[in-house]
Amino acid sequence: MLIEESIWIGKKIKELSLLNPFPILNIGSSTKEYRTNRQSHIQKNIFNLIPNEAKNVIHLDMKSADGVDLVGDLYDSVFLDEIKKYKVKCILFNNVLMYIDQEQRKKLCKVLYEILEKDGYLIVTNSFIFPPAPDPVESYYRPNPTKLYEDLFQNFELKEAKEITTGYNFYQQLKDKPRLIPIKLLRIFLPFYKFQDWRFMMKYYFNHLKRNYSASCLLLQKK
Repeated sequence: MLIEESIWIGKKIKELSLLNPFPILNIGSSTKEYRTNRQSHIQKNIFNLIPNEAKNVIHLDMKSADGVDLVGDLYDSVFLDEIKKYKVKCILFNNVLMYIDQEQRKKLCKVLYEILEKDGYLIVTNSFIFPPAPDPVESYYRPNPTKLYEDLFQNFELKEAKEITTGYNFYQQLKDKPRLIPIKLLRIFLPFYKFQDWRFMMKYYFNHLKRNYSASCLLLQKK
């Protein structure tokens, strides 16, 4: 997650706090170590702003780990019935869509609508200008905010759609870490290895080398 992206999410939650949007369900939460150490800005800019995180936030992931409160598969109807018991008023759904295919995206977005309470809020973010991030598996989904809404969330009321931009880009990253340059150059000559990754990266080099990293961000409400 980009630092600027986490700041925007925290700001939206703070604005919603007057409406008591709790509990908040954080889908794809990863571990406590990830949120507080590897990407400490997630904890600092989002969850530290929420009063009594242990009570008001449910961290959900598919793997059991420290900092994960709820473990399960969102395609499992029994597990969905369990989630509904929490009467979730706000869902954080950040940087998940870029790792699943088109069919899964549409199915999962219907699930989000189903488990969210009426008048509840959904905060969605996804990489827009960003190189491949194959962890676990990339689907190369990089829509702008308008397309993200039109593709998947028209059953929600759109409250805000925004591209959050950083002051950093891939060209600067290579300048700051020159040891990456020979690796990236070598990759150009290996199209047969993970061809989809290679094709996406080539398009990225030609179109976005000096364009600052950004994320597509949506604030939605279930009506």
